[in-house]
Amino acid sequence: MDIGTVRFILDGLIALSAVAYTGALFLPHKDLSLGKRVVLDPWITVFSLITLVALLIVLCTGPRGNMLSGAVITLTIYSALVSFRIMLAGLGVWVVSTFTPAAILPVTFGLVILAGSFLLLLPEANNGGVSVIDSTFTATSATCVTGLIVRDTGADFTFFGQAVILLMIQIGGLGLMTFVAFFALFLGQNISLRESLSMTRIMDSEFVSDLKKVLASIVGWTLIIEAAGAFILFSTWRPLRPEWTILQTIWQSVFHSVSAFCNAGFSLNATNLEGFAGSPTTCFTVGTLIVLGGLGFAVLTTIGAVSLHRIRTGRKLNLPVHSRLVLLVTGILILGAFVFFLASEWDNALKGMDIGEKIANSYLEAVTPRTAGFNTVPTASLLPAVRWLFIILMFIGASPGGTGGGVKTSTVGLLFVGVISLFRRRRLPEMWKHHIPYFDVQRASVVFLLGILVFAGSSCLLLLVEAGGSEGGGFTAFDYVFEAASAFGTVGLSTGVTGDLSTTGRIIIILTMFLGRTGPASLAAATGRSRPLRYKYPEARITIG
Repeated sequence: MDIGTVRFILDGLIALSAVAYTGALFLPHKDLSLGKRVVLDPWITVFSLITLVALLIVLCTGPRGNMLSGAVITLTIYSALVSFRIMLAGLGVWVVSTFTPAAILPVTFGLVILAGSFLLLLPEANNGGVSVIDSTFTATSATCVTGLIVRDTGADFTFFGQAVILLMIQIGGLGLMTFVAFFALFLGQNISLRESLSMTRIMDSEFVSDLKKVLASIVGWTLIIEAAGAFILFSTWRPLRPEWTILQTIWQSVFHSVSAFCNAGFSLNATNLEGFAGSPTTCFTVGTLIVLGGLGFAVLTTIGAVSLHRIRTGRKLNLPVHSRLVLLVTGILILGAFVFFLASEWDNALKGMDIGEKIANSYLEAVTPRTAGFNTVPTASLLPAVRWLFIILMFIGASPGGTGGGVKTSTVGLLFVGVISLFRRRRLPEMWKHHIPYFDVQRASVVFLLGILVFAGSSCLLLLVEAGGSEGGGFTAFDYVFEAASAFGTVGLSTGVTGDLSTTGRIIIILTMFLGRTGPASLAAATGRSRPLRYKYPEARITIG
């Protein structure tokens, strides 16, 4: 039996499976009518109807010699869609019913990293020379939306490999559970109350009834913003890069738009975005995508709801305290970093640019250290004071529920408000005529402290392992501390250390990226609700300072 016969038999089995599934869906059933089954599983019905129409078109208009192959291809695609839908819905229910909310994020990220590492090792995904540690590092960096690379994304990976990386970036930015929960809820899969409660803690939703709205908002914002960003980048890059074909420009635009919104920092260009330093539109577009992705979907949804309310009723509606705190801290960080970078690098990294280009590049460089990783000027050429500021910004990171890492803006903002309240001798922090529960201050303190421990531990280990490499490669201790901060904050900026790391050094960075992306969110999910106690011990004072 030759390979052609085996392939024909396998194709026939796939086609028969699709026909059998469709028949089982539409055949009469004593307990469920056709109408009820359509309501319970509408997407399978939609897939089936589209497939039937496609089959009719193939059989009626296609050449007779290709009718069979066309029908098999159509049914194969249908089988893939149905299988993918069932797998995602079932996976979502299995994960939320098996693992605790705190374990769901690291478990799902680990699964994505393992699958991505395997796919990037396939001959169809790379141009040769990619080792296991290279594929694991790339998969971790993409899934944890970091952007640190040991291989040139545009040169060392094929279109298939780049597509796998982009998919991991999208899944990592939104979280795998966003996808599986979306399919579980919107594609006809019922989940129990316990599973719904677990999802509300993962999605930071107060009520179970809000879960569908939260998921729909996340997916909706993502599609709209990424599509708008890709359109603007395409319109900008088409005249700037005439050597690119239309398809290449489309792919570059889509890839960078998704990478920017997900705060990943991955680029298909060997020098990242340094070739677009003279394009203010590129700087402002990428920078704005980074900010929108880093704000968090809860904040974006709230802003949209408040804006619509004001348009419809003409009445002003105040933003919730969380949204106002996130916007305030984000604005202060961006403005402060922008002014500092512009003033410090005016005659250094920005030398030779006109005023518009200096402002645009300073804006992007002020935004990108907070978990994005794109750069239009070489990071190694920046002044030491600017790079130290970048370390602080990388440690702080994005906002809760966003696509970035770090200890989060709300954590730093809440601790700062706590300091002010302490000096004012208030027992609880107060903001905008609201008091913040002491339990939230405890959570912020723990996230901040554990973040310092992970960052310090990663820096120390990296210096121990790479001490010999720093002499040969010309890197200083500061470069390795910068690398550790970039990994923990899932940023992706580097002074050139990443490619020269040893295998042990790369493993340290892999673990740091994983902890930086999943740690704060998992800790928040694990401590989301305080447990009331039925007893109270005598108070004991501790000497401070």
